[in-house]
Amino acid sequence: MIVSKPKIGTLFSVGLFIFIAFGLFIYGIVQIQSATDRLWWFILIYTSGPIGLLVLLKILFSLKTIKVSKEKFEARFPFKFKKISFTGKDIDHWFHTSIKTYGGLYEELTIKLLSGKQLVMSKQENTEYDKTLNYLKKKFKKLEK
Repeated sequence: MIVSKPKIGTLFSVGLFIFIAFGLFIYGIVQIQSATDRLWWFILIYTSGPIGLLVLLKILFSLKTIKVSKEKFEARFPFKFKKISFTGKDIDHWFHTSIKTYGGLYEELTIKLLSGKQLVMSKQENTEYDKTLNYLKKKFKKLEK
């Protein structure tokens, strides 16, 4: 059984960014009361708060745990209260994408289902990415695009 979860390092770095964004938001709200020139404080408040909130929501709703065993797949989205279960027969096709970036190689795996839904996981964000990719190459080679 392969269980792919979000990587701790990714969650930590995004959490640190959100912590700093909300810290700047709260600091701006506290300091605006005594400031003589409030323009920069308004800019700080109206940028850091919404950016931190949007990143937080994006990360929370994209968190997923994927379980793969004996041609059965299960993806759980804890903050969406959603679970997707499918078998190998439900896969329309899948593909692996590699993009060379300045910081290294970005790899992503996309599984498209017959129902139109798709499941995406990246090497930088998920554990057991390589095992999942090897499993798909071994069991579902003919569905690769």
